[in-house]
Amino acid sequence: MTDTLLLRNESKGSSYPMVLEKLIFLASIVGFVLLNQYAWSSIDTMLYQWLTTIGLVLSMLILNEFVGRFIQSMRRRT
Repeated sequence: MTDTLLLRNESKGSSYPMVLEKLIFLASIVGFVLLNQYAWSSIDTMLYQWLTTIGLVLSMLILNEFVGRFIQSMRRRT
């Protein structure tokens, strides 16, 4: 038990984010780099290349967030 700034006595919870979530985040960064290189080599127009990059970043972040929330929900159930 630890005392907080408001002098409440609370127990420490588990660390966040978990190691698995960190590994999935790193894998998504590597996946982004590989997919982005493939997209830039496949698309000729510069505007479409940038739009693909932005879309890929957003989709990777959203997917990573969903996976993290799923892992947290599975952890709470057990």
